[in-house]
Amino acid sequence: MSENLCAITFDDGPSRNTPQLLDMLDQYGIPATFFLLGKQAELYPGIVRRIAAEGHEIGNHSYSHPNLRLLSPERKAEEIRRTDAILRSLGVTPLFLRPPYGAFDHYTVEVADSLSLSVVLWSLDSRDWKSLPADYAKLRSTRGYVYPTGSLRGIFLFHDTHKSTVEDLPRIIANLRAGGCQRFVTVSEYLDGVLDPEPGLLMTRRPLKEEPGQMPLAARHTVEGVEGSAETPPARSWPAGSGPVPLARSSKPWQPENNVAPLPSSGQALDQHSQRDQHRPGAPLPPSAHAVALPPVS
Repeated sequence: MSENLCAITFDDGPSRNTPQLLDMLDQYGIPATFFLLGKQAELYPGIVRRIAAEGHEIGNHSYSHPNLRLLSPERKAEEIRRTDAILRSLGVTPLFLRPPYGAFDHYTVEVADSLSLSVVLWSLDSRDWKSLPADYAKLRSTRGYVYPTGSLRGIFLFHDTHKSTVEDLPRIIANLRAGGCQRFVTVSEYLDGVLDPEPGLLMTRRPLKEEPGQMPLAARHTVEGVEGSAETPPARSWPAGSGPVPLARSSKPWQPENNVAPLPSSGQALDQHSQRDQHRPGAPLPPSAHAVALPPVS
């Protein structure tokens, strides 16, 4: 990556807070990516159209925010396809699916692929549904480390369903710029900057010296004299977030409040409230040509 690209993303909307966020993003001249729930898009179709009209990217976040891994294949498909149809009816062509909680399986990928969607997660989670970080530049990546000052980059997870997050946008931008973010982009633009269009180099396998604290991989075995069937990954386990593929470990469980005062122009509005983290760490991403895994770029 020739420059430190940063993509700020917002899940679970649109909400009654999204117009204020759009106003602020316009003032900063910053594009964002919104992963919308179909249920909320039905409630606020005008906001969905405004998000698209102002140049932001829109992705699919399911219809009602379930853990897709716990649903039947039919329910998985319904959650994804229903939201895709709603967004397209509002003039949006989504390119990405972000499964709630980062939880998905091979069938989720198949459904996404049938709709020309790629599964995309995040690099750094603000956990803003729980509390606002003291410094957004010091967020831990999905691999568990903090970027050195000046090298910050990645895909950042926020929620526009929280007014506190929206109102904290000036500090978010200031912190990320101070940490190293040189340009704010959409997820599509970020991936264009990460995924090198040049053809891959022809590589041959060779023995590499083991380094302390480094995860041993099958690809680093001494190949000479080893049968292919015998070359298997070591049985040793590794802490969550320390492996070569990042884990999606946090995303606020979405729940509507029952007693929310209606908005003047939009009828009964749904709001979201914070809940304590009720989900377990997600499983490592399955190897798939259609799922976009996003390890931080070193």
